Amino acid sequence: MMTRILKSALLATFAAATVAGAGTQRLDGIVAVIGDSAILFSELEAFTLYQLNKQGLKPDSIRVDTLQKEFLDELIDRKVLLVHASKDSTVRIKDDEVEDMLNRQVRGILQKNNLSMTDLEAEVQKSYGMTMVQFKAQLRATIRENLLIQKIQQQYISAERISRKDVESFYAMYKDSLPTAGKCVRLSKLSIRVAPSDSVRQKAYRKMRTIKQRLDNGEDFVALAKQFSDDPNAANGGDLGLVGKGTLDELTFEQKAFSLEPGQTSDIFETRLGFHIIKVEERKDQMVHVRQILALVAPREQEIRQVTAVLDSIRSQATTHEQFAAAVQKYCTDAGVRSRNGDIGWQSVYDLPQEIRALMDSAATGTVSPPLQEGTDYAIFRLDGRVDDRRYSLQDDYDMLAEKAKDIYAQKKLIELVKKWRANVFVDIRL
Repeated sequence: MMTRILKSALLATFAAATVAGAGTQRLDGIVAVIGDSAILFSELEAFTLYQLNKQGLKPDSIRVDTLQKEFLDELIDRKVLLVHASKDSTVRIKDDEVEDMLNRQVRGILQKNNLSMTDLEAEVQKSYGMTMVQFKAQLRATIRENLLIQKIQQQYISAERISRKDVESFYAMYKDSLPTAGKCVRLSKLSIRVAPSDSVRQKAYRKMRTIKQRLDNGEDFVALAKQFSDDPNAANGGDLGLVGKGTLDELTFEQKAFSLEPGQTSDIFETRLGFHIIKVEERKDQMVHVRQILALVAPREQEIRQVTAVLDSIRSQATTHEQFAAAVQKYCTDAGVRSRNGDIGWQSVYDLPQEIRALMDSAATGTVSPPLQEGTDYAIFRLDGRVDDRRYSLQDDYDMLAEKAKDIYAQKKLIELVKKWRANVFVDIRL
């Protein structure tokens, strides 16, 4: 029998897919025209059902007519954003991005409900009369639209800076309406960065120096990226697309990208990933279109074994919370984690990487994980506590609440932009 969580997840997914594909499902009444596109009554029905379910309201509620007009307005704003995105030649969506998002959504449903793909296919067929192929085809269209909207938001809304007072005001206003966090575990962490040897770094640098010389002699950046770059986007000529200020984990990379003018190529520079050469194709507001050539600097197997041996030793000897915290102070290379004695706070079980979730979901308090890889780091995690549900608090969830507050302020700016764009788009409401 399908769980309530799965029903909710499928309803949200199906509503989104229906909004994308309703125009090809059947002919029905048009409730609004926006530019050259239309919103059908079937789209509005699906979106209304999804929103009512999310708010815990019954479809026969006496407020449905009023709420439906609000939901239609949301759909119109979405279409206005898409109209604007379609006219902006700098906004590009890659097929790989769409496919990656689709796969993550499907994996999330499977993991949260402990289902196989066969089980999910059966539920989709039973509940909605669709094959997974049909369902995914519709969902891809919606994901593409969502990515377009996200990139428009990134392009026109610069990173918001908010103070602690702003976060506290947000929490005071919304704390009673925030959802609970669900099943959570409290974890401590000890991570050690595996530093590659000098010989590995020198080899990567020599490679990049040769590439830079060829670039300086007039060879094509795209061709060299395709041939030599270790970046996942090498096949696309190292194209990273538009990058917004404040959106990258690597500050050195961001600073370098925003210091260049269109057409300029950087010198060789280093981050924790390795050595980079980047080229800026164009700049727009708070964004730059970047290509890169990357020479990864990866540690040798012997260096990895040395670090994991240290972590295994700590795992067996640090049997108390105090001993683990002392080991963090001695060995951890992450300054932020070390400043908190390893405490990384409450984590939703469902947001944990699968290998950590599998261990911590049912382990006893005090359990320490085997060494796990995190990029260029290896880490062990200690289970400090578990709850079946909890409410968010400023003390334990400040960073998450700050992100939520930032989203609210950004949303207000977006609403103003949509109002301006809407005035320049033909909108005919027929509901």
